[in-house]
Amino acid sequence: MTITKMIRLILLLTLMAALAVPVSAKNFYRYKNADGQITLIDQLTPEAIEAGYEVINEEGKLVQTVGPAKTLGELEDEKRKELEAKQLEREKQRQLRRDAELLRLFASTDDILRARDAAMLGIEQRTQLNNNEESMLSISLEDLQRQAANHERLGQAVPKKLLDDINTQEESILQRQRNKVLIEQDRQNLLANYEQDLIRFKELQAKRLAYRFQNDGQNQKDNSVLMMTCSNVKNCNDMWQLAQVYAQSKASGRLEVITDSIILTSAPKTDLEMGLSFSRLPSRNETQIILEVSCNNTDAGMQLCKSTEAKRMVDGFKNFVDTQLK
Repeated sequence: MTITKMIRLILLLTLMAALAVPVSAKNFYRYKNADGQITLIDQLTPEAIEAGYEVINEEGKLVQTVGPAKTLGELEDEKRKELEAKQLEREKQRQLRRDAELLRLFASTDDILRARDAAMLGIEQRTQLNNNEESMLSISLEDLQRQAANHERLGQAVPKKLLDDINTQEESILQRQRNKVLIEQDRQNLLANYEQDLIRFKELQAKRLAYRFQNDGQNQKDNSVLMMTCSNVKNCNDMWQLAQVYAQSKASGRLEVITDSIILTSAPKTDLEMGLSFSRLPSRNETQIILEVSCNNTDAGMQLCKSTEAKRMVDGFKNFVDTQLK
């Protein structure tokens, strides 16, 4: 190959390579300026970024739409909403863990009530011990004060050690009085926590029952359970009031818990007693109210919950509602 032919070949290859490299397309940016006029530019400006713009290619086709730049207030609001969403997610995960723990620790509301009563017994023991200590300290203080008074009657200076002992006893009594307040706070917190656990446990139980009702007709087979529905706020509130009246008048024990979602009577203590619980489960279109009859945790008690007596208790509530709300 001659030098001339070689040069021609190199030039041809160079031209082919140049033609193979695509030329980057030119974009334009269309936006509405401060005077409300549509403006077309070939380079972005702060005004366009702030107003929001459209990306147009050389063929005049819309490629992308970019919204206006967010203000400082909008950015702060977005950040706040993001933090709230994260907090809600953390709370959801915490609740899921607590739900799993509740279902693992307790098989029934009776288990929760027994755990509560055992914890309350510990609180009562602390209270009694604190009261006894305060009484003993008061007696000791009275004796020290009598000794100080005897010195004063005799015109003698009260010994420093005696004065120090009196101050120590008075401070100890004040500490026991402060303990009373702390113990009462612990008692209130304990009751609130167990009530919260009790309510949540019943909600979880009611949801499982509602699922069974919808999937296998469990309400048609169980003498001790009934599910009713209400479709508006007034009807649901009226039914809930009737549930409270029915539980108070028909159950063997007293009412333990009354909230907007749970009504619960005390657990049966004999094989002839029956307890009642009502759960209210709101949904998008209607609210479900579930009645459960509970019996003593013995073979005889379980038979009572399967008997016609339990069925009469369940049917009695339905008839009571039908009569009162017709």
